[in-house]
Amino acid sequence: MLGTLFKALFVTLIIVAITAVLGLTIMAGVAGTHDVKPIDMPKASSLAYIAGASNYVIAYRVPMEFNTYRTIAEVIANASFTGDSELHRSEHEVVYGGSMPGLTYQVGYVLDRDAYPPTLAMVTVARITDRKGRYTLKVLRPIYRCLSPYLLDRLASRAPN
Repeated sequence: MLGTLFKALFVTLIIVAITAVLGLTIMAGVAGTHDVKPIDMPKASSLAYIAGASNYVIAYRVPMEFNTYRTIAEVIANASFTGDSELHRSEHEVVYGGSMPGLTYQVGYVLDRDAYPPTLAMVTVARITDRKGRYTLKVLRPIYRCLSPYLLDRLASRAPN
């Protein structure tokens, strides 16, 4: 009886994992069709100064040809990932920070209205604080690589006309 229950639980876990991987792959593919591209760390970002001391740095940008944010306050109102607290805000950027087991992270949204078309960038830096962080980062890195372009794409699609 217990062996059958364990087998059923194991098969269910495999099905859930396969479904999650397929979902993340589809979300990353959708974001790629909307011109969400990985970029180098934007020099205009306040996170550029800590990027060298971080263990994980990733940045994406999306052009906003039809809908666009006019102020960073509009971006803040629509941002879905805000971490634990707001750390910094300027005219063109907002930075949120937080922590997970063994990690501290900062996520910044950079609005560039001077470019044509206007662009929105999402910059993430993470730093390992202890041994648990290495394992946490190994698990979350591939998930975040697929999820963050999708989150940025959804944020850009919620921009006002």
